[in-house]
Amino acid sequence: MMLSNQALDQFRDAWHAAEGEDFASRLQRQSLEVLASENDALRPVLFELTNRAQSELDLHLDGETVHNHEANAESFASLVHGLADATKEVAKHILGRQRRASTLRVLAPSPGSVRVVLKAAPPEEAPGKTAQNTRTPSVDSTSLDTVAVLLSRAQHEGASLTDDVLSGLAADLPQKAHAGLKRVARAIDEQNWDIAGELRSQHGFQPLHVGPLGAKALLRVLDERQESSDVARLDGVIDGQRRSVGALWFTPDGAAAIEAAVPSPELMEQVVQHDAANARVRAVFDVVTIVGKGANARRRQVYTLRSIEPLPEAPMLI
Repeated sequence: MMLSNQALDQFRDAWHAAEGEDFASRLQRQSLEVLASENDALRPVLFELTNRAQSELDLHLDGETVHNHEANAESFASLVHGLADATKEVAKHILGRQRRASTLRVLAPSPGSVRVVLKAAPPEEAPGKTAQNTRTPSVDSTSLDTVAVLLSRAQHEGASLTDDVLSGLAADLPQKAHAGLKRVARAIDEQNWDIAGELRSQHGFQPLHVGPLGAKALLRVLDERQESSDVARLDGVIDGQRRSVGALWFTPDGAAAIEAAVPSPELMEQVVQHDAANARVRAVFDVVTIVGKGANARRRQVYTLRSIEPLPEAPMLI
């Protein structure tokens, strides 16, 4: 059942009004949770409210080396350590810091599955100082989104050697994040794991899948070298987008369509809005020349979106 934006806002207002610890507030929250469980449109809203706008990455391990809900402990540790390290390095890069502790947390594994759930801890709030409707994702939450989209894109590229979006997403990350991502990819590849899961964030629930094919693709692009970079400012139209794999299809005026990486959830939200409005836009891209590894390495250009805005409507001639 689809709900209007007004109905979703009313649900949020009802939850905020019941955030106390008295019996009536707890009872009201329980009623709202039951209501959300019966409507798919309310599930992401409830998650946003209960997690105070912070993201959560839920991964389930499967594959030929997973037996009786058991997996190799050392490789599992490498997977978790790699994800946490990559997320921390992305966060440090965003903040421009050399040192910073991660706020990521691991939820207790569920019985009967090999599963890991990573979540960003909500920032501390002074009582009565933070308005509930102004809560925003922390830098660790945003960084976890970035790492999850990269993993999801890796599996997509594993099926197509001509796809350059993964290279664009990887090139946009700080080099120190590559080490953690390599640990993740090697663990998946060596154990032949097939990982399915979900990224839950304020932007909704996005399915994620990465297996040995995607891990090999990720290892390949992490070994690529950036040869040069330029900036392209192009006017045109959005020809499609996929939030789950960080991709934008863009047709510039008088030129062939390009596929570009969209490196952040906030930028992707702008793309989605402009696409829905069917607006002509001006987009700014980083254009990076990438060189692969090996004697017959390919040299190619990859596009990463930096900004996008609607073009002013042309004045009507009378």
